[in-house]
Amino acid sequence: MGMDIAVKAAETSRLPKRNRGAAKGRSVATWLVLAGATLTNLLLWGRATTSAEPCSVEGQENGAVKSVDERLELELDSGDVLKIAGVLPPAPTPTDPDLDAKSRDRLTGWLRGQAVSFHRLDPRPDRWGRAPAVIFATVGTPNAAPVDVGAALLDAGLGRFDPAAGLSPPCRAALLAAEAAARAAALGVWSDPYYSIIAASDRESFREKAGTSVIVEGRVSRVDIGSARTTLFYGPRRNLDFSVTILTRNIKRFESAGLDPAQFSGRLLRVRGLLEMRFGPQIEVSDPDEIELIAQDQDAVATRPPRSRR
Repeated sequence: MGMDIAVKAAETSRLPKRNRGAAKGRSVATWLVLAGATLTNLLLWGRATTSAEPCSVEGQENGAVKSVDERLELELDSGDVLKIAGVLPPAPTPTDPDLDAKSRDRLTGWLRGQAVSFHRLDPRPDRWGRAPAVIFATVGTPNAAPVDVGAALLDAGLGRFDPAAGLSPPCRAALLAAEAAARAAALGVWSDPYYSIIAASDRESFREKAGTSVIVEGRVSRVDIGSARTTLFYGPRRNLDFSVTILTRNIKRFESAGLDPAQFSGRLLRVRGLLEMRFGPQIEVSDPDEIELIAQDQDAVATRPPRSRR
């Protein structure tokens, strides 16, 4: 089997650059269907994720992973607990109540007992004692090139991008690209209808997902600018159609990132956040990473999940 992996790696390196992404995507798919966390699994995983533009890490620290929990947080031998920055771990769903445990087991098979390097995004731990960090680990042999653990998880569909991390633009771009590749291949969480991107017009899904973190996609029909907030409406009916709010005090964050919410009318937007239903389906965003502008020549990916017949 080791020879087969070497041959596949050599074949991939000879492909034209425009075809390498597809080949590496197939490597991830192969990894996901293999049982257990063998060396073969990890080699396939690592090769699939090192193709992305690297997310540079400065001021690295080192440690060894003692355990991984179901939130995909890493406890080090030192006692420190690391939260993988930019990764929202999967939660159990009606169709897969063990989804979180499966993701934990796969990450445990790779990292337990292994040395990692990391960069803390904040020198102070959060209120739960965790340190959000960009984490790197080798795959296969200690001399192998380190792999971005967060990108590897998203590339395998074992989580979603978390916009609350405050990552640098290169790190954010790498994670979003990894998530998009897994979503296009319907890997991991993206094969579960519960995690489907919700169309802004799908009111039934909103009722089912109230109070949870969701991704919604649709075209903004109008923008209302008030003294306290800017509201993006995705339909004509207030308190019934989906909307997004941005508090006025946060507008400058978007403008600094090159986003002008006042110009969003008619644009196709993908939004992430906690779904509130008190005044109709609504998400309040405060960070530019919570919004993606979808180019006009891109296909929208929001779908209505299939309904079971009763």
